[in-house]
Amino acid sequence: MGNPETSTWSFSQWAEGNLELAAAAAAVKDLPAMADIVTDFLVATQDPDWTAKGLAMVVAKDPGIAACVLKVANSSYYSFQRQITSLEGAVSILGLKTLKSLVLAAGVKTMNKRFGLIEKLLVEDSIGSALSARAIARQAGNLDPEEAFLAGLMRHIGKIAMNNIAPESYTEIIQGVYNEEGSLTNLERKHFPYTHSAIGAALLDSWNLSPALVACTLFHSEPPPDGAFDKMTERLLATVNLAGSVCQRLGIGQRLTEESLELLSTPSAAQLGLDEAAVEAILEEVSGAFEETRQSFLGGS
Repeated sequence: MGNPETSTWSFSQWAEGNLELAAAAAAVKDLPAMADIVTDFLVATQDPDWTAKGLAMVVAKDPGIAACVLKVANSSYYSFQRQITSLEGAVSILGLKTLKSLVLAAGVKTMNKRFGLIEKLLVEDSIGSALSARAIARQAGNLDPEEAFLAGLMRHIGKIAMNNIAPESYTEIIQGVYNEEGSLTNLERKHFPYTHSAIGAALLDSWNLSPALVACTLFHSEPPPDGAFDKMTERLLATVNLAGSVCQRLGIGQRLTEESLELLSTPSAAQLGLDEAAVEAILEEVSGAFEETRQSFLGGS
C-alpha cells in the first residue's frame, strides 16, 4: 500500500488493505463514549458562527466538566489577572483552542467504566503528556502549543479504550509489560486484533479531529513511513514522542521514574532543535504544573 498524499492524508486511506486498522475502526462502535457534552461541544465548535455564550451553554450541561474547566482556568498555570467566574468568561478569555483542550481533557476521565489504579495512571499519563507537549511546543517554536496539548492528551487514548473494552485482558497486558514478558504492542496483539495506537487513531477519526492529531496518535511510538507527512506534522509527531519521554523522566503516569533518561539525546529532541536549557525549562514547567492540574481533573485521588 502506497503512502497517501500528505495534503489529503486520512485514517480511512491508511485503513484500506490494513487488517489491523480496519479491525480498530470496526471496534470503535463498541467503545464507551465520552460524556455527551464533549461530543456536543465538538459539534458546536465546528459551526463557524459559534459564540462564547453558545459554547458556555453546551459545557454547562455537565456540571462536573464545567467545574473542572473553571478550576483549571483559574489555576496558577494560566495566571490571569482576574478570576474567571463564568463559563462564558472562560470562552472569551481562554479562547476556543484552550477551552477545547480543557473540555477534552475533562472528558477523557469520563470514558472509564471503572476507576482503579490502572485507570488513574492512564489519565495521569494523558494529562502529563498534554502538559509536556505544550511545554515542548513553546520551547521548540513554530508549533501551536494548544494543538500540541491535544496531541499529547490523545497520545494514549487507545489504552483507555482497550482497558474499557476488556479490562481484565488489559490488566494482564500491563502486568506482562512490567514483568518484561514482551513489548506493549506485541502483548496487545496477543489479546486484540489491533494495538492501542490503531484504535486510538480510529477513535479520533470517528470524532472528526484533525488528520494531524490522528497521525500523532497512530505514530506516537514509532516513526511514520518516509515522506508520509509534511514538516509541521513531523514536528508535531516529534513533540508527542518527546512528551512521552518527559513523562517517563518525571514518573508521571508510570510506576517507576526513569531519572537517568537523557531527553537531550533522543531523536525527537534533535529533530526539534532543543538544547539543554530548553529541556530544563520543559521539565521545570511540567513539574510545576502537573500536580495542580492533576488535582483539578482527578481531585484528591
